[in-house]
Amino acid sequence: MKNIFLSVCIFFLSLSIYSETEIEFSLNSDSIWRGLTQNNGEPTLGAEINFSLDNGFYSGAWIESCCSENNTYPNREIGYVFGYQKEINKNLDISFNYVGTNYPNSKNDNYDELELNFSFYDFGISYYKGLDNFPDYYEISYSYYFLNNSFNLSYGDFESYENDSSSNGSNYSIGVDILQKDFTLSFFYYYFNSNGSSNLDKDGAVFSISKKISF
Repeated sequence: MKNIFLSVCIFFLSLSIYSETEIEFSLNSDSIWRGLTQNNGEPTLGAEINFSLDNGFYSGAWIESCCSENNTYPNREIGYVFGYQKEINKNLDISFNYVGTNYPNSKNDNYDELELNFSFYDFGISYYKGLDNFPDYYEISYSYYFLNNSFNLSYGDFESYENDSSSNGSNYSIGVDILQKDFTLSFFYYYFNSNGSSNLDKDGAVFSISKKISF
């Protein structure tokens, strides 16, 4: 099944030479995934490429130097996504994605998800259906846009994976994205509220700078 999805993803990538292409590079003070640090508070580098077609189909891939909390953790994350977006009206968009996240030196940590997104005015609702017993995830977000900048809020809830209580809980984030010439400066505060034990609650602040190139 994964090979079929990967083949379809490659197919869309090949089509995308006729569409808009966007590349983004980023430097981050940490890698936060659903309220949890993936790099133990250490900086990461990331790169992402996205293709979009006029008919609503799109695809992309990314790599990040994250997930090295200790020597037994993977030292990089590589992923791909392909999907379809439909504008119902000027205030409502719907998208459906297949997302694959891979760790080359720790394949047991690989996971795949189906993602459904609703964007209504400045609100977003996302549902991630985990495949192969990977748990589901829900998220609600809001963004207020001003002067090419944005103020962002989000709330998400994630069930535990393989009885790992450290990942079972909800997360909150609040932050801003500031456009400065050709760069985007992002700052956000996050809080993870564990359902298992208050000793597992975590919070922190993350800063990142990114550069996008479109052609």
